[in-house]
Amino acid sequence: MKAWNLAFCLAALVAVSCATSQSRFSMLGQPFPAKPEGSEVTVFREGAPTRPFTKISRLDVHLEKAGFIGSSLEDALPELKKQARLSGADAIIEIREQTSMVGETKIYHVTASGIHYTEAAPGK
Repeated sequence: MKAWNLAFCLAALVAVSCATSQSRFSMLGQPFPAKPEGSEVTVFREGAPTRPFTKISRLDVHLEKAGFIGSSLEDALPELKKQARLSGADAIIEIREQTSMVGETKIYHVTASGIHYTEAAPGK
């Protein structure tokens, strides 16, 4: 039983150590100041907000994992929100996901648009 536990731990270590991620944002026009770390960024998985807004940034997150282990939007969301905050975005829309595989490496790439509200929320 000890050998099984050791083998499992080594396999888990190899799988975790063979993961890479890259992320960035590109401004689409005038730059906006970054939002403070921990600021709320609303994610619209489908549709768009009803408040007036303008698209300000393109967001990209790229994840690779070896050992046939895949990634999902849930894995990418923290980094997607971080890039949105860095670009000054209030929310994320137009999420597009792509998956592929090279050998035993699963690749997950997500792009989205960062938006800035042009009017204050009703009641504020």
